[in-house]
Amino acid sequence: MESDERGKGAENAVRQALIIMEKEKIVAGFYQNKQHGEIDGLGIDFLVYLKGGLILPLQVKVSCKDNENRRQKHMKKHPNIPFMIFVDMELLKKCPEKALDCIVEGIKSFLKR
Repeated sequence: MESDERGKGAENAVRQALIIMEKEKIVAGFYQNKQHGEIDGLGIDFLVYLKGGLILPLQVKVSCKDNENRRQKHMKKHPNIPFMIFVDMELLKKCPEKALDCIVEGIKSFLKR
């Protein structure tokens, strides 16, 4: 799978996780940015609407061995967008439900900050 396709797959998985979270009323809703759109240039793939009117800007990446390096590079370029989800595409292929659970738990961890 090419890099662009893998990225789309990762974003689709996060979208599915956010739909679950919205149905469970963990989040109030979300907006998915268009690829190469204005907000994408700011390092934001999703805006997650939280209870109380707050918004969580979220960046999605495909998980790899170099996650921490990629996180640091992202933070240098986009210091105001610290919330990144790394999606394990192998786990997503093998066990989609478990991968979605991991994504949901990752987003929930941001809500506890």
